[in-house]
Amino acid sequence: MSTAPSTKGTTKSLNIPNPNLPSKDKTPSEAGSTAASKKADESAAAIAQNDPAKAIEKLETRTKAVNANNIARVANSQLTSSDEKLLPLVSLKTGKPLENFPTTSKGLEKLNLVHIDQFLTALEAERSGGEAKRRETLRVQIGLKASPA
Repeated sequence: MSTAPSTKGTTKSLNIPNPNLPSKDKTPSEAGSTAASKKADESAAAIAQNDPAKAIEKLETRTKAVNANNIARVANSQLTSSDEKLLPLVSLKTGKPLENFPTTSKGLEKLNLVHIDQFLTALEAERSGGEAKRRETLRVQIGLKASPA
């Protein structure tokens, strides 16, 4: 005979937080959400309601872009010289290579803030901080060390 308490008739639900979802008690910056990602989520939801086939197509494009960027990041992380060719990243929205992407890590040093922001936006990456912080974020997004050696 079992001595475990009976749960028959109880409707107590477990309150287990999902680490992949933002917490209700966290601020938006702590939860990792940005205005851009919220807007993208809202527009994706609107598209999904109106045209499920289009929503699936957008999801496929994004998934392929994420995979291509991960492959590029791994390849770029193996470079040993600032003169070696970078594998370009692609836009998460279009799946097409980013325009004016630098061919080498030396080329990153020559980018102005407008280009850096364009790349970070296309990659849906954080764009906070000054130019040095954004340049560092872009280097990491590309698969390089945050600051050149």
